[in-house]
Formats: sequence, structure tokens, C-alpha cells
Amino acid sequence: MNRDIHTYFLPPQIEFGEGAIANLAEHVKAFGSKKPYIVSDTGIQNAGILSQAVAPLDAANIPYASYIDIEPNPTDISITQGLEVYQKEKCDIVIAVGGGSVMDAAKAIRLLTTHSPPLEPYYVDSDGANKIRNDMPPLICVPTTAGTGSEVSQGAIITDTSLQTTNRWRKRAIITRFNMSNLALLDPVLTVEMPQALTAATGMDAITHGIEAYVATKYHPISEGVALQAVKMLGANIRTVYHQGGDLKARSEMLLASCMGAFAFQKGLGAVHSIAHQLSTDAPIPHGVANAILLPPVMEFNLPHALDKYAEIAVALGVNVESMSKGEAACAAIDEICSLNDELKMPTGLGSAGLAREKIPKLATDSMLDHCHKFNPRQCTEQDMLHLLEAAF
Repeated sequence: MNRDIHTYFLPPQIEFGEGAIANLAEHVKAFGSKKPYIVSDTGIQNAGILSQAVAPLDAANIPYASYIDIEPNPTDISITQGLEVYQKEKCDIVIAVGGGSVMDAAKAIRLLTTHSPPLEPYYVDSDGANKIRNDMPPLICVPTTAGTGSEVSQGAIITDTSLQTTNRWRKRAIITRFNMSNLALLDPVLTVEMPQALTAATGMDAITHGIEAYVATKYHPISEGVALQAVKMLGANIRTVYHQGGDLKARSEMLLASCMGAFAFQKGLGAVHSIAHQLSTDAPIPHGVANAILLPPVMEFNLPHALDKYAEIAVALGVNVESMSKGEAACAAIDEICSLNDELKMPTGLGSAGLAREKIPKLATDSMLDHCHKFNPRQCTEQDMLHLLEAAF
């Protein structure tokens, strides 16, 4: 008898709670490290969060090297530069302190410490997963935003400038179970200083992860349950952290739910992410903002193929669906996302967020090169991508 065999991966270790960062030195010693390599960005440094995160290493007199030149959308160029510093400083463990861009960059740098550059052979569209070995140094991820959940995801999204597959820059993914951090250190205290706009954008990123993962076409009931619970926690807390940023309990719930959402998207994502991944190379639109704008039109596009699940999403978001039909409840889920976007002061469309209309055809073409839409509940064509971009403009 022929059976489909499914393989699922759980995150190796998650340590969560207020003050968890105080254990960083202890964890570094447990991994046998002599010299950690800190990967971060200037925004984290200037906000004082980086010094707060590495304080336990200073207190324990553990020497470390650092690389803080990671861009908001990391390129293969910065990965190569970061690798050079790692090798020059003779480091033996990678610690990412920051948001999704920092953690994705740290994963890519870590990969190249034991795999021959460049990154090209390791992208998912180059059959990269079969070329990646589990011989990389340990990775500790310390997220400072509640959005990407990259600390437990198998992916790293990098802006490819090599022009190997197109005549333009585009975002590409490295996906392997070996990308998961050895330790995700979740301390909500490090997220309290997030500005209101960043809180909103990263929160909507996490909500998009939960919703797209829940309706993705892969068979992964474990992720499905986690996705729905993540959406429930995010929906219950995102308004609180936006209006009352110092609420540590709400920040804690958002941080853990963000992590859960990224675990859940092992099941797949969808058309929102295939389009959003491309936008950063053509418009100054933060990833979470792009997701927030694209989510309602994509949900409307998917509606006939995800009616029951969108109705369940409405319940998870806190919508009272008691007197509604399944169809009405599914539409109410879309309305709730629109309401959130309004309250969180998201741009009304991609045009007002900074996209030039003439770039839409190119973006539609590039979106079809992205892997995420393959798991969208409704199959997409390039013409569909064009219509979605127009609808979101």
C-alpha cells in the first residue's frame, strides 16, 4: 500500500520569559563557546537594546566579536562581509540580536561558515535544501520584535544581488531544518522599546503568518493548531501593545505568539508573502506593512477555497459570529483585518506606502518566482498576481 509520509520538525529549544536574557552567558558556556559572534543592526544598537542583550556576556567576561551592518532587507553582499568578520575573529557560535532581517542574515552567515560561498547553490529554487549539512556552529536567536518569528523558522530570506536568475535584484529563500536556531531566547523586556509603528507592522506580520499558515495546503495538523492559537493570542493583544507599549504581559503574549506563528508556517504560506517578498526591492515598504495591505485582497481572492477556515479565523480574532453563516463569518474575518489596519494606521494601499504603479508588472512576474504561493489555497497565475497588486495599490 502506498502512503504519504510526512516529516515534521519541532524547534530545538525555546526559553521564554521576562529576564530570560540574563541566562545568555550560561547558555554560551553550555555550547562550549570561547568567542561568540554577535549579529545585529545599528537601530538595535542605537536604541540601547544591543548593550542590554550582551550585558550578561560582559558580566561573565566572555569576549565576543560583533557585526552590526545588517540592512532592513539583508543582501548577499552583507552576508559575505559578515562572514569575513566571523572568520577573521575566529568565532565559534552565532548570536542574532534583532528582528527578522538580523536573524535571517545570521542564519546565512552561519551557513557559509561551513559551506562554500556564494549563497546561490543553497536557495530553495536551486534545490538548496539537499546541499546543506548539519555541521554549522550553534545559533542563538534573541528576537527584539514580535513579528517574523525567524528564531524558530526554517527559512532565511535574503536579497539576491548576483543576477543569477533574473536581470534584477529579488528576494530568495534558504529553507532547511538546519536553519532553526539551537536556542530561541525570548525576553519580552527587549521588545518594550519598539516604536508604535514597528509594533504595528511586526504584529500584522505575525497575524499574516498565522492566517496564511492555517489555510496553506500542506498537511500539517500540528502547525494548524499552533497557527490558530497564535492568531487568537495576537488578536487579543495587538491593540493593547499598540496603544500601551509598556504593557509587559501583552508584549509577552505577542512575542510568544509571533514565535508560534513562525513554527506554524512550516505548513506553508501563500500569495501575500510571495508578493510582499518582492516589494522591498522596488519600494521602501516594510515587510509587515506590505503584508497588512495585501492580506485583505488575498483573503478575498482565496475566499471560495478557504471559507470554513476563514470563519474559524474570525472566531480566533475575537469576532462574534454567533448569528452568522459560514460565509458571513469568513467575510467578517476580512473585515476585522481591515479594521485592524485602520486602527494601526496602516497605509491605505501600496501606492500610498511608496510603490510606483509602473513597477506592478515586474512585481507580478517576480512573485511567481517565489515559493510561497505554491501553498496558497487558490492556485495563482501571473495575471492573478497582477490583479492582486492592482487591488492592493
